[in-house]
Amino acid sequence: MDVKRLRNPFFSRQRIVAPACFYGRQRELEALYSAIATHQCRSVIGERKLGKSSLLAALARPATMERFGLDPARTVFLTIDLEGMASARREDFWIEVLDGLVAALPPGAVHDQAEGLVDGGEVRFTTLRRLLRRVRDASLDLVLALDEFEGLAHNPSFAPDFYGELRSLAGEMGVVYLTASKRGLYDLTYQDSATLSSPFFNIFSELRLGLMPDDEARGLLTTLSQQGQGPGFCEEEVDLGLELAGPHPFFLQVAGFHLYEMAGRGRPHSPGAYDQMARRFNAEAEDHYRYLWSQLDGEEQQALLSPNEVSDSARKGLLAKALIRSEQEPSPDASLEADQARGQLPRRFVPFGHAFAIFVEGKRHEGRPASTATTATGAAAARQASDLTGKQLGNYRVLAALGQGGMAKVYKGYQPLLDRYVAIKVLAAHLTGDEEFRARFQREAAAIAKLRHPNIVQVHDFGVEGQVYYMVMEYIAGDSLKTRMRAARDAGERLPPEEIIELLRGLASALDYAHERSIIHRDMKPANIMLRIEEGGRGNPLPTPVLTDFGVAKILEGVQFTGTGMTIGTPDYMAPEQGSGQEVTYSADLYSLGVIVYEMLVGELPFTADTPVAVLLQHISATPPPIHLRAPDLPPALDNVLERALAKKPEERYPNGAALVEAVQQAWGLAPRAGGLR
Repeated sequence: MDVKRLRNPFFSRQRIVAPACFYGRQRELEALYSAIATHQCRSVIGERKLGKSSLLAALARPATMERFGLDPARTVFLTIDLEGMASARREDFWIEVLDGLVAALPPGAVHDQAEGLVDGGEVRFTTLRRLLRRVRDASLDLVLALDEFEGLAHNPSFAPDFYGELRSLAGEMGVVYLTASKRGLYDLTYQDSATLSSPFFNIFSELRLGLMPDDEARGLLTTLSQQGQGPGFCEEEVDLGLELAGPHPFFLQVAGFHLYEMAGRGRPHSPGAYDQMARRFNAEAEDHYRYLWSQLDGEEQQALLSPNEVSDSARKGLLAKALIRSEQEPSPDASLEADQARGQLPRRFVPFGHAFAIFVEGKRHEGRPASTATTATGAAAARQASDLTGKQLGNYRVLAALGQGGMAKVYKGYQPLLDRYVAIKVLAAHLTGDEEFRARFQREAAAIAKLRHPNIVQVHDFGVEGQVYYMVMEYIAGDSLKTRMRAARDAGERLPPEEIIELLRGLASALDYAHERSIIHRDMKPANIMLRIEEGGRGNPLPTPVLTDFGVAKILEGVQFTGTGMTIGTPDYMAPEQGSGQEVTYSADLYSLGVIVYEMLVGELPFTADTPVAVLLQHISATPPPIHLRAPDLPPALDNVLERALAKKPEERYPNGAALVEAVQQAWGLAPRAGGLR
């Protein structure tokens, strides 16, 4: 294969067969060639996507053999992929070996005999043993590489005496076996005790495949990028690939593939171009991250979430699966105790790459699964709503869950046609069986999608896939106001005045815009306010508040909690008239905004209680504590502003958001912004 003619030298989705496209694994190659030279059998153990098959393919290349001191003319290398052997007969295995010998043997009498056996039909072990004796007598060394060894181990047709036959070939004929599997032969033997036998695995020593050394990881990106057409990667491009993928060989190939596709390869790019490349990498990588996560049991998943807080044995398990790496230079196979004995500082362990670390962090914040105490129909609906990760909804691929509430679940998605991330809100399955709901969903979603305001999340699309009702919105990679206020509270701080004013301006402007178009939010709360850091800002710009979930409460009206006495909204921020079941007007949103302002000012809610109903009753009848009692440093005039903003009667509140902003600015002694809110 002429690699220079390849459009892209990175084989991100398949076994690497082109010699020039395989890079690294020098320690492993040396160990395996040493075993071949001394007629020892080795078992290559490693998780999927670590390159076991590519390593076996690299071993069989004559140029590589010569570089490590083996004579290709005397070494017959057969590689058999056993993945398709799960239901084969043992005779099929010997036929595969014989076919491989015919292809690999040099011309001569032994080759002719092998070809005659193939033409003769069925092959028995005794016949093949006689042929292999002639191979040995011709001073040829046979290496039998058995890839995907689980395919044999799980097949009941291969009884223990079959593995006795294999072992006899190693002892009598000097056949060298190299196996590749996800689990060690010892584990496979005791899992499949009806087939494997311990005398067979006793002739093997294990070689565990893990993450690549840092210098090899960098060399892989640098060297392979120079194999195709055009310039190779510049240092900045290599750094980005390493940051995203870490030293994981498969994800390095994925990163290299997408870096290679960038226009203007070989020189630094703009931040936007790098961001686009990272999105493409993540869109492909996240499917594989989900697979890695799914292969872990509950304890392993918890260990991966906090690798520095678990036992040494649990951490070694994650290292063996190549899921974490040490941030320090020493070998990650060493224990923490060994480091301490050498007087080294304790090492910190992290997921193998930055993109995988973000995925793992997302798992930490995923909502808990719904209760199993449901009817059979409800359980099926719950599974449908909770199993969307990795699926396709219309033009959107669902990548990962972002959060979950009682009425909906939000996912991160990817739209390939426009090469962008999106947020996908999927409404709970138990809400979608009502005909009135379906009509209201179409009507309200269409109205929300027409909103165009910098402080309102843009709804791109909405649709129905089977019984799944979803809305597609712009994806905002930032914290919510709820998270921001919690962080300030935990640090013993309050939000600074300039940030509060900036947030209030944006939120009030968004509400006024929507109210002018006859749309009421109905569920104003910090969790529905995302904070977007604008690109191109200098220093540490204040975040832009973006209000989400406009109209969702309206969509849910009428089907929500029949017979329970509950209503749509969040009690902590709910207007008195909304909590008492009266007509909801624009003023209810302004009341909720007043509660948010109160919380931003003092770091506490005006009302708290043990139950949601008790909180609602306080909103209906109690007077909020004056803010100067909780934050004496604030101007007393703000008490009057909040008193009007949180008035029990809608008509006594501020008429719109702009009036509330003006009152807060005056009470704080701040000049109004030129040109109004926006």
